[in-house]
Amino acid sequence: MKNDANDLTLKERINEGLSRHWKLATIIFAAVLVIMAAILVFGFLNRGKVADSAMLAEDLQSSYTSWMQEAPENRDDAELESMISKALDEYPKLFAAQRALFTRGLMALENKEWDAASEAFETLADSWADSYLAPVSLYNAGAAKEEAGDPEGAAVLWQLLVDNYAEVSPDAPEALFNLGRLAEKAGKTSEAIDFYKDVNSRFPKSRWTDLSKSRILFLESQS
Repeated sequence: MKNDANDLTLKERINEGLSRHWKLATIIFAAVLVIMAAILVFGFLNRGKVADSAMLAEDLQSSYTSWMQEAPENRDDAELESMISKALDEYPKLFAAQRALFTRGLMALENKEWDAASEAFETLADSWADSYLAPVSLYNAGAAKEEAGDPEGAAVLWQLLVDNYAEVSPDAPEALFNLGRLAEKAGKTSEAIDFYKDVNSRFPKSRWTDLSKSRILFLESQS
């Protein structure tokens, strides 16, 4: 007498199912193994790439330090530019790329190539907004913009710094003071005073506070 399917235990049902569909089960099992192996290999290769990126970032910093120690007339940009290109090409989403853009920006500042400097720093800040290099890049990009004769562009970047990184960036008080300075230079006295007052209220212990107070007294005495 044949057993009714309802009388089979769970284990017996599983065994019966596997016996009927062993080919499908084998394929699924093999696919799972392949996927797990791929994940392990990717993780291993990615760890190696992260380590290589970190080493290249350190090499970039070391090479830039050596470059800065040379007299300006003896500096050779070729080696650093080669390392920067390698970092951007091979590690576009890792720290080496951040360090590469930051180094390119610093080199451009040193060479008074203001447009190249602001481009490098802005790219870094836009691409890695959560990086600790983002706020200092915004500050440097603003400085480069002002040097290039674009105070409006500088103000936009410094405002971004104040809006997004005021709690973490030591450059935020100076950026806010610079917004007041640019407004004052543009003849926007009331706006300049507001910026200077913001420095006093938001960063009372900053060394820029006393300067802001003196500018407020001067501007108010002229009105």
